[in-house]
Amino acid sequence: MSNQTRIEKAGCKVLLTNAPNPRLIVDFDKPDSPLSQVTTRCDYLVIAEDQHNFGWVAPLELKRGQLHADKVFTQLQAGASAAEKLVGEDESVKFRPVAASGRVSKHDRNRLKNKRIRFHRHLEPVRLMSCNTPSVQALDS
Repeated sequence: MSNQTRIEKAGCKVLLTNAPNPRLIVDFDKPDSPLSQVTTRCDYLVIAEDQHNFGWVAPLELKRGQLHADKVFTQLQAGASAAEKLVGEDESVKFRPVAASGRVSKHDRNRLKNKRIRFHRHLEPVRLMSCNTPSVQALDS
């Protein structure tokens, strides 16, 4: 479990200050991650439990600059597929795929609005947030 208060990739930071805790943070770019370094993957997977023992599963993709909808969608779906192996289908969790970026064009924002990430039998929209903001805003939406 981790008490990290932020995660960061290539200049994009997400604050975990008020995010559910305890939490497990998997960095898919690390050599010992559960995903191969040559496969498509998102940056992080956060699995957490709040004070009411309710679970959260959140694949996160962080982009300092421009976000590209199709690539981010594929990366978050890969993170969701990895999470399915860690979190059983019968577990009661909130699934929240999140993309944090410095900029999102109107075109890419609209493309993401029409896409859903599959986690077990559920489909969820991608929550967009800006770099350097608290993740709890995206998790609660």
